[in-house]
Amino acid sequence: MNINTVWNNICKYEGETFITKARKISYTYTVKDGYILINNDKRRKITKAALEKALAINDPTPSKIQRENIWG
Repeated sequence: MNINTVWNNICKYEGETFITKARKISYTYTVKDGYILINNDKRRKITKAALEKALAINDPTPSKIQRENIWG
């Protein structure tokens, strides 16, 4: 999957309410210039570059993502 397809889908669902699978916590996000902001909290920013880096990981697991220092 390429980053532009993923980013377009992220933009498409901006403002929708999502629920985390593990803890059942609801959240929304806003798309800004080159990043998404979770629940309008500047500490919860995920950049487009971080998403692109995560997409490049083969067979992603939490430990592989953590090793790459990617949040979100």
